[in-house]
Amino acid sequence: MTMEQFSELQKIPITELRREELSNIEEIVIDSTKSQKQRVQSFLEQMKNPFAQNVGEYILQIGYLEQTEDSLNDRMILLARKQTAIL
Repeated sequence: MTMEQFSELQKIPITELRREELSNIEEIVIDSTKSQKQRVQSFLEQMKNPFAQNVGEYILQIGYLEQTEDSLNDRMILLARKQTAIL
């Protein structure tokens, strides 16, 4: 898959995703004995769209923020604060 194809998959709005065109995350198998490069390659080969997949009865779309200095931990703390404010 080319970088242009990855970019196009990432741009698809969640409202336009079709369940039958997505992989089921429960069916993805990664061999942890393989190298990191081989594991990534295996994941990408099994995924129809690496930015969206079926998870149970939901479609999960993932992405990332460009040009941010926040770490994953920073974002997880922010998410936890938002969740507690909602409850």
